[in-house]
Amino acid sequence: MREELLWWVGKGEDPEVKAREREILQALLGANPDVQQKLVEQGRVSEARTALRRVLAHRQLSLDPEEDARIEGCAELDVLERWHERAITAATAAEALR
Repeated sequence: MREELLWWVGKGEDPEVKAREREILQALLGANPDVQQKLVEQGRVSEARTALRRVLAHRQLSLDPEEDARIEGCAELDVLERWHERAITAATAAEALR
């Protein structure tokens, strides 16, 4: 199915092809709001991970590989936001991720 869609849409950077891709995605997402919501949530989680890592880096709180994996593995927005808030004042990355 994926190959058929890619063939139908076309390949490359042609503006017409890109416009067709956007139309198809909008139609598919409009027909399935659950998928659209899931994509939005995934985007927010990804942004929260990035923001958390930025705060930790700005504060020069280095992450060990296990802590970095913990951030990457977390899919709960509320947890990532809590860690972000703690990272603002935490003395260590471990303290921020408690």
